[in-house]
Amino acid sequence: MAIEAYQQQINNELKSMDQRLYELEEKMSSIDGKLTQVVDAILGNPLTKSGGFVEEIKLLKTKIDTLEEKVEKQEEFKKRIAWTVGIVVGALLLIDQIGRIISNFEV
Repeated sequence: MAIEAYQQQINNELKSMDQRLYELEEKMSSIDGKLTQVVDAILGNPLTKSGGFVEEIKLLKTKIDTLEEKVEKQEEFKKRIAWTVGIVVGALLLIDQIGRIISNFEV
């Protein structure tokens, strides 16, 4: 009887261990699926042709570079306009001053 009880206990423990092993395999499979989703989100998935976050970051970097170039060109344009206005105003003041000097000599 003691041997049968011992064998029954061993069988119960084996069933319990088998159940825990099955549960762990299920959890590992679930973790593997989630990890695959995370990797696909970050690096992209070649099957779906999605680039993931890495591709989006590259795209954003390209757009930022383009925007920086446009802003730089606008700043250069503003400087040229400011210099042009300054030179024109300076030339007009100089012509006005020369006109006043000439009109003082004529009187």
